[in-house]
Amino acid sequence: MKKICIILLIFFFCGIAKANNIQITNISVVPSNNTIKFDVSWENSWRSDILNNWDAAYIFFKYNDPISKSWLTLFFNNVNDNIPSGYSKTTAVSNAGVFIYRSVAGSGSNTITNVELGIGSTITQYTTGAYDIKAFAIEMVYIPTGSFYVGDLASTNAYTQRFIFNTNTTLTDPIATPSTSVSSTTFPNGFNAFYCMKYELSQGGYRDFLNALTYTQQANHMAVSPSVLLSTWILNSANRNHLKIKTSGVNPTTPAVIGCDADGDLIYDEPTDGENIACNFLNWPDQAAYLVWAGLRPLTELEYEKAARGIQIPVAGEYAWGNANIYLTPYLLTNANQNTEIVSNPASAPTGNANYLLTYPAIAIGPMRNGIFATATSNRINSGGSFYGVMELSGNIFERVVTTANAAGRSFITGTPQVSLDVNGYPWNGVTTWPGGSSGRIDGSTNATGLIYRGGSWGTSQLYLRISDRFGGMVTTPEITRLPNFGIRGCVDAP
Repeated sequence: MKKICIILLIFFFCGIAKANNIQITNISVVPSNNTIKFDVSWENSWRSDILNNWDAAYIFFKYNDPISKSWLTLFFNNVNDNIPSGYSKTTAVSNAGVFIYRSVAGSGSNTITNVELGIGSTITQYTTGAYDIKAFAIEMVYIPTGSFYVGDLASTNAYTQRFIFNTNTTLTDPIATPSTSVSSTTFPNGFNAFYCMKYELSQGGYRDFLNALTYTQQANHMAVSPSVLLSTWILNSANRNHLKIKTSGVNPTTPAVIGCDADGDLIYDEPTDGENIACNFLNWPDQAAYLVWAGLRPLTELEYEKAARGIQIPVAGEYAWGNANIYLTPYLLTNANQNTEIVSNPASAPTGNANYLLTYPAIAIGPMRNGIFATATSNRINSGGSFYGVMELSGNIFERVVTTANAAGRSFITGTPQVSLDVNGYPWNGVTTWPGGSSGRIDGSTNATGLIYRGGSWGTSQLYLRISDRFGGMVTTPEITRLPNFGIRGCVDAP
C-alpha cells in the first residue's frame, strides 16, 4: 500500500466554518508534520471544575475524493498535535473529530490560534493530487459521569417515581417502581459521561451538511429535487425555514449548492439570512444521516433528563432551567433573522424563557435563533439553559430521542460511531440497533419504533416543555414526514 506524502498534495480550503458564533479560520496544512493547522473561536464558553463540566468545540474535516466525487472524513492520528496553553484536546473514539476545551476554570469568549492536529493516512490511495477540504465545528457540552434523578412526580405521562441510575441495575418494562433502572453496560442510561450538542442544529449547519453531499445523497435529504430552479425552498417555505437552492444541481453529476436567504434578496448566506435559526422540517432519516456523518448519535431520554436536570433533586413540573415558572407573554423580536436576533422583552428570574405556543413572536412563527436568551451576563433561568449549560432543551423544537419505554428503544447500543453514508445518503454501517435501522440502514422504510419526543416546541403548550414530560408520543411510523417543529440534536460518548 502506498503511503501518502502530504507535501505533494495541494489543499483548497472552503472559507469559514461557522455555527452560532463558532468559527474556524486560517486553515492550512503543515507538510513537514503531517498536520492541519487552524484558529478556532466561539463565545459564551466556560469550564467549572466544581461541576466537572465545560463546553467544547467539536471539530472535524471532510475532503473531496477526486475518484468517487464525494466528501470523505479526514481522520486524526494524535501525532504532532499542538494545543495552545490553557486548552486541552481529546480525540473522539472514531478519530473523526476532536474536542477542544478550556483546561482551567474560567468563562468568556475563546480565541485559540495555531491549533495543530496530526492527520492520518486517510487518502492512502493517492500520492499526488489536489483536494478540497471543508472544516466543520459544533459547540458541545460535557456531561460528566455520575448518578442523577429521573422523573418529577408531576409531569404528564412521566416516570412515576424518582430514580437514581447507577451501573449495577437492570431495566424492566413497564417502568413503575423506584428500583427500576437501566444497565449502563449496553443502553446509554446517562450515568457515563457524554458530550451533547449545546444547541439544536442551525439552518446554516444543515446547509453545510447538504453542501458536502453528492446529488443523489442530497435528493434524499431535501423535499425537492436538487435540480429545481434556483431560489426554490428545499424543505418548506413556512415557519421560518430559509434554506433555498443557490445553484441548481445537474442529475446525477453535480450537486446543488444550498444557501440561506431569509431576506429574500437572492444574495445568500448574509448576516440577515437566518443561518443561526434552529433548522426545522427535518425527519428521522435526515437526523440519523447528519449524526452519523458528523460522528455523533442520538440522545436517549435518560441522557436528555440528565443533561437538563444535572445532579439536582427534581422539582415538580420543572423546565430545563430548574423551576416550574415560565413566561406567558408573546416575545417581541429585534433584528429578526439576523445573527444578532434577540428578544427585547424577556422574562427575569425566577421566571424562565422559552419559545413555545404562548410566547413565539407574531412576526416569527417558528423556531428562533439558537441560544437567543443567553448573554454574557445571563444566568441559567434567564437563558433558559439547563443545569449543565445545554440550550433550548425546553421549547424551540422537539428533541427526538431514544426511549426506555419499549424493547425497540432499549435495544439501542452506541458502539463505535460511524462517519460514512451510503451512496444514497443514508446511515448504513453500525446503525442496526438505532430506531428504524433494523434493515441495515435508516432510509424511512422501517418504522422508527424506539423514538420518543421530549422537550416540546414553538408550537406546543408549556406542558410539553417540562423535562420529565413524556406526552410527546411514542413513534410508530417510519418518521419520514417533514414537520415544522422537528430538527436535530445529538451527542456522543465521551472518549
